[in-house]
Amino acid sequence: MKWPRGKNRAGDPVPDSGPGPETGTDVSAEQLAVALAQVSAAGSAEALREGTREGLLPPEAFVPLADVEPVSSLTNIPGVPGVFVGREAEVRLLEETLDTDRGRVVAVHGLGGVGKTTLAAYVAARNTAEGRVVWWARAETGEEIDAGLVDFARALQPVLAVLPADTLRERALQWFSAHDDWMLVLDDVDQPDDVRGLLARLNPRGRVLVTTRRSGGWHGVATDLRIDALDEPSAIELFRRISDAGGANASGLTGIRTLCRELGHLPLAIEQAAAYCRVTYMGADDYLALLHDYPAETLASSAEGWAPERTVARVWQISLDRLRDNPLASDLLRIMAWYAPRGIPRTLLVGLGHKGEVLRALAGLAAHSLITLDRDTVSVHPLVQATARTPDPADPHRAPERIQVAQERATDLLLASLPDDFVTRESLSWWNELLPQVDHLDAHIQPRSATPAMAVLRARTGQFLVEQGSVRRAVTLLERAVEDVTRELGRDHQDTLALLNNLAGAYASAGDTRRAVTLYEDVHERQSRVLGDHHPGTLVTAANLALAYHALGDVEHALTSYESILDTQRRILGEDHPRTLVTRHNLAAAYASAGDIDRSVETYENLLHDQVRILGAEHIQTLGTENNLAAALASSGDLAGARARYTQLLEELIRVVGEDHPDTITTRGNLAYVHLLSGDVVEARESYERVLADQIRVLGEDDPRTLATVNNLGLVHGAVDPGRALELLERALTDRQRVLGADHPDTLTSLASFAFALMASGDDEQALPLLEKAAADRVRILGEEHPDTIASHHDLAQALWSMGHPVEAEAMLARTHDVARRVLGDEHSLTLSLRTALNGIRGDR
Repeated sequence: MKWPRGKNRAGDPVPDSGPGPETGTDVSAEQLAVALAQVSAAGSAEALREGTREGLLPPEAFVPLADVEPVSSLTNIPGVPGVFVGREAEVRLLEETLDTDRGRVVAVHGLGGVGKTTLAAYVAARNTAEGRVVWWARAETGEEIDAGLVDFARALQPVLAVLPADTLRERALQWFSAHDDWMLVLDDVDQPDDVRGLLARLNPRGRVLVTTRRSGGWHGVATDLRIDALDEPSAIELFRRISDAGGANASGLTGIRTLCRELGHLPLAIEQAAAYCRVTYMGADDYLALLHDYPAETLASSAEGWAPERTVARVWQISLDRLRDNPLASDLLRIMAWYAPRGIPRTLLVGLGHKGEVLRALAGLAAHSLITLDRDTVSVHPLVQATARTPDPADPHRAPERIQVAQERATDLLLASLPDDFVTRESLSWWNELLPQVDHLDAHIQPRSATPAMAVLRARTGQFLVEQGSVRRAVTLLERAVEDVTRELGRDHQDTLALLNNLAGAYASAGDTRRAVTLYEDVHERQSRVLGDHHPGTLVTAANLALAYHALGDVEHALTSYESILDTQRRILGEDHPRTLVTRHNLAAAYASAGDIDRSVETYENLLHDQVRILGAEHIQTLGTENNLAAALASSGDLAGARARYTQLLEELIRVVGEDHPDTITTRGNLAYVHLLSGDVVEARESYERVLADQIRVLGEDDPRTLATVNNLGLVHGAVDPGRALELLERALTDRQRVLGADHPDTLTSLASFAFALMASGDDEQALPLLEKAAADRVRILGEEHPDTIASHHDLAQALWSMGHPVEAEAMLARTHDVARRVLGDEHSLTLSLRTALNGIRGDR
């Protein structure tokens, strides 16, 4: 029930104190305490009358605490939030919990700065408005709790304010025990045990709201409620209200949204930033630039009138101060600051010490809400990370030397955890868990501050990404690794040259073949000069250079290089050396590209026989040769032989590496292609549909292999469903432009395929400029003599012909046919197709 203010509970008048002093101000606190003790001991009406008559105590001292009511609304909520946004669900849940018999004590916990105190103040203000007595006590220490109770007793009965603190504390407890329907807020409790005894003495029908950074230990003490950062709309609204940016335009809103995301939607950080922007007339973009350029100063700075202890840097420094007896916890937080905010594998951290010590440190950080622990992973708020990795000489937890050591240990832990291969299911799974950690570390290391270990980490991760088809990310990592190693070792060092070789390979995989050739040539020249022509490293680069010539369409140059390298490898390394086998494989592929299919098939068959003998039938390179042999058979027109090979290979891959291995899925796609060549469009379409579903599930929608299947499926639909074909081909083109870039050869293939499908559907007007662009881009990127460029000119000539421009079409076909004869030979399938088209147009004329 709620009692009316200004009356005793029974409505009786206050006893007359007679002619003595009304407040007892002439009596010392010691006299009052003695008198109170005597009255309490005697418990008689006579003693009461005697104490009153002698003027030792004011009459309020003798009113039973159960009957003491405040004379006016009693509350002391500090800084009732003038700006409170969002949190509707948290407010509702908190109030519902406080209303239940078993939830009268609620511990609101969360990261420092997440808004626990603000939420508590908002709910407390609502309780005040409903007529409850609400008292707020700082509660970081037992002394602060006692001081809050003493202050309550003084506010409750000001005439007794001179009583000793212990007496006042006891009277406050007795009041809270004798009354119900009040609210006591204990703000920033450190340990549950700090309030356990206090809570046991309070009336269970009162309400106690605890705020704490401590997430554990509340069972049996309070119902715990975790709160997290704001949602994005609430974070933006909070910034706009405090910064007075309510009228921000679209551009301004974009800046605010970006800043709020950078601050992790953490209320304290947003309030700090908004207040700073308001008093300095600064925009969100400018503040974000400050945060990036001067993170330590910005996180510690405050606007005029803003309490310095309420900056995010100071709040988290206090949290770490409370963990001073567990120094590994502080070390762990600084190390995890370099990793991804979510999904840090706990097994990654075991190298930091004894398992029990690491678990204790993690538990300490989680107990203070600095991290979130799951069974297998750790998460850290991104702004906590930004603070923890930013040097600040004024903060002992962020001394520059400590930050540097944490960066180095974060690197070493990742490097030691990298799998040895890119093939097994277990390795791929672990790589995928580690990649976000490597990416985050790579993104936050300052230029020129990387260690040699970081260079190795970037190089190895870059090679994995090349293998997985994520070539743009790979190029970035490998370029940074080259910069690091060159700075440490010089351009001609053997390790630098090996890494440059890998970077050139990444350029080739990314479709920047000319750049790859230039870099390979430079590396080969340096290796020949430094290591000699016959050094294994020099031979590897020579082989890679030949492969780049091949990719560039210079098949004749590639064949000459392969044959020369193979001769040298046979003499120096031997016929059975793995690198000799790789060169034989590349030579077979070059024969196929040159149109010499019979020689390609023969080379593949001989190589396969030797690989089975040397490496074994189930070795991944042996299986790769099986795949390419089947492709060569398909190119030769032996579709039955190709289908048999692919079918057998698929069974072997399922048995050796499993249904979901990328090579298994790729082989299904190759078999679908043979179905298409055989005219079995339905079987081809169903096979490609399954391949696409598997690739999306296993590799993701943006993997280059997935995008290739989308394009191939569009080509299959071209024969039966032109509308669906256009939809798929346009999707492949758009996604390849986004993932691989506009100039990647695969993107240009999609551009040509989409344009040709438009032409096939009768939309010549839209198709022609796209075909012209595909041809022009291929000339610019690949050169006039590349097979893809020749194919583009073939398609463009056909479009011109169909649109009624036979003269231009004939001239382009004749010119392209001459190029194909010179580069590919008279019997190449593309040369034959051009000759047929040229004869057709001349026959029509």
